[in-house]
Formats: sequence, C-alpha cells, structure tokens
Amino acid sequence: MTALVLSFFFLLLMAASAFFSSAETVYFSIDPIQLRRIGEKHAATGERLRTLLASPTRLLSTILIGNTLVNISLSNIGYALARLWVPAYSELVAIPTVTLLLIFFGEIGPKNLGLLYTGTLARAYAPVLGAAEFLLAPLRSALDRASHRLAHLFRPVGKTLSEEEFETVLDISQEEGILNADELAMIKAIVDLEDLHASDVMTPRVDFIGIDLDDPDETPVETARRSRRNFLILYHEQFDEIAGFLDVRKFLLDPDHSIKHATLPPVYVPEGVPLNRLLSRFQKDRIRIAIVVDEYGGAAGLVTRGDILEEITGDIYNELSKPRPIFQSAGPYAWLVDANISLEELNRKLRLDLDAETSDRLAGWITERLGSVPKQDDVVEAQGVRVRVMQTIRLRVTLAHIEKLDVPKGGPA
Repeated sequence: MTALVLSFFFLLLMAASAFFSSAETVYFSIDPIQLRRIGEKHAATGERLRTLLASPTRLLSTILIGNTLVNISLSNIGYALARLWVPAYSELVAIPTVTLLLIFFGEIGPKNLGLLYTGTLARAYAPVLGAAEFLLAPLRSALDRASHRLAHLFRPVGKTLSEEEFETVLDISQEEGILNADELAMIKAIVDLEDLHASDVMTPRVDFIGIDLDDPDETPVETARRSRRNFLILYHEQFDEIAGFLDVRKFLLDPDHSIKHATLPPVYVPEGVPLNRLLSRFQKDRIRIAIVVDEYGGAAGLVTRGDILEEITGDIYNELSKPRPIFQSAGPYAWLVDANISLEELNRKLRLDLDAETSDRLAGWITERLGSVPKQDDVVEAQGVRVRVMQTIRLRVTLAHIEKLDVPKGGPA
C-alpha cells in the first residue's frame, strides 16, 4: 500500500515537473500574434495571459521555484521507492533513475511539446500558473529580495548595451510594431552620428558666399537679397578673417539694414569633431552655424545645425539653403554623384574601397588620380571604378559619373 501511494505521488510530481518545464518554454516563446489571436477568441483567457506576461521576472521566478520544489520532492520519493523495491541498492538505483526520468519526461519531452503547441498550452496553463503565482508569492518575494541584494554586490559598474545588442533591440522593436521604418531609420541615424564628422556634412570653402567688410564697393543689401540664404559670412578681405555671420532675414527686415544688429559672432569647430558631440554643443550653447577649421587653422567649411539634422531626418531644412546632394542611379552599376561626397560615405553606399592620400572626398580623389586640374569629360579608371568628370566649377569637380568595373555576372546588384 505504501509503495502504491508513493508511486501515485511520484507520477503526480513528474507531471508537475513536466508542467513547469513546458510552461517556461510556452510563455517565453509565445509571440504577439498568437496572444492577439487568443484574446480575440477567448477574451478572459487573453486578459489572464497579458496579466501573467506583464511581469516576466515574476512569472519566471514562479516557474523556477515551483519546478525546483517539485524536483526536490520527486527525488525524495524516488529514493523512498528504491528503498522499498531494492533496499540493498537503493542509493545506487535512485539517483540515476530519477535523473534520467527527469531529463526525458520532466525536461526534454515537455519543452518540445511546449514549442509545438504553444498557443494551446498557453491557454490551458494560464489558470494553474495564476494559482501558483498566488500560492508561491511569499516564498518568491523573499527569494527575490535576497537575489537582488546578492546581484547588487556583483553588479558591473556602468554596464551598457553594445552596438550589436542595441541594433538587435531596434530590429525587434520594428518587428513587434513598436517602431515603424522611418522611426527606426531615424534612431539608427542618431547612433551613426558618432561615426560622422563636421567635415562630412560641411559646406566647403569654395561654396562660401559672404560680404567683405573692407570692400567699399560692397552692397550688403543686394548681396543678401541675391544670395537666397539664411546666413552670409562677414569677413575681412579673405575667408580666413571671418568676423561673424549675417542673419539675412533679420538684416533685411531691419528698416535701417544694420549689419551690427544682425550679426552673430563666429564659432569655430575642428573638422574632425564627431557630429553627436557637435550637435550637443549646438543645443547647449544655442549655436546655429559654425566655421569648420582645418589642421592649419584655416576655414575649411561651414556647418549648420540643419546639416546635422539632415543626417537624422533627411532634407527637412537647411540654414544655408544648399541644394540636396546628387546621388542617383544612372544605369546598371552606374551612378551620377555629387563630387563633394566623402569617400567614406561613397564606399559605404556602393561597397567600394576608394582611398586617397590627400583628400577624403571624391573630387579630391579624382584630382589626385589625374595629377592635374580636372576638366569636363576627364576619365579616371582606378580601384575598380571608372569615373568621368561631368561638371566643374572654378577648377573644382562638382558632378561625376561613377561606374563599377568589377561586377558579378547576372545583372545589377
């Protein structure tokens, strides 16, 4: 009689072990679509499932505590049965027998069933797990407090997500509908700001438009009206002697057309400053435009708050009213490209490996390869591409046609 009772409880506990093991797989592999379908067909069950999954830590603690208590009890009853059936070899038989039974019938089998019948088992298990959460709440709370204190002692200082982990979180957020494609692209663009520098987005010096404060023939009002820009550079004789920036709108709206009252002081930033740091400075100091200086201290270009925001949101606005850089397909493995594009960006977009010793832009790469001042229709073949000069302005390449030479067979990529 004793053996029969113990056998009954052994089977009951084995079933309980299978329940907790499969429940862990079921509730931590169920996806939002399955949850939505269950909620549409069974409103009460769907609500119970959402309640359980609202606190994954609490649910996991309940399952693990329940499974641990069951397995301990199962081991004790298995040992008691072994003493009844094979008293001389009870210790030798009990441990391997119970272990094998737990592995096959308490772990592997139930977990596989949980993966096959996730939705069905999630509905069936919900009431039982809800009751288990209630019954095990005191023990779970005590163990949680103890584990939190222990974890606090060994908590790593300043732990952050790696770049790969963060991208995985973003991709999962899009898959689950938390982020749409535009929001995902914007967040990734913000993350990528640390890899871009002021020199990557600046307006180059050759495109400066300004007012020479030392030129008696200068007509500031006419220059401001013709420029169609929000800011003009104020300088003394040359652009390395910049006095400030003229707020064109404020200047033209002033009846007296006072340059002094519409002038912003010059702000200087190095061309290698990362865009994330530059944007933080712009926001902190309320800067809208800055001069980008090269390693020799000369003015290399201008960068605005709009230039940085364009990298995040696209071409929403530009405080210098620059035309949008050209980058368009011109046939299989061919593109029409703004020659001011950085080699880094071009390599990334077209999967190339272009490099130059003296420049980081396509225009400089062309000039370096030609070894002379570029002219329209000049052609360069190097590093797996053929580049034709399509347009030049003031001895500088502004537009180029680029074609890949080493392309796979079977059509365009």
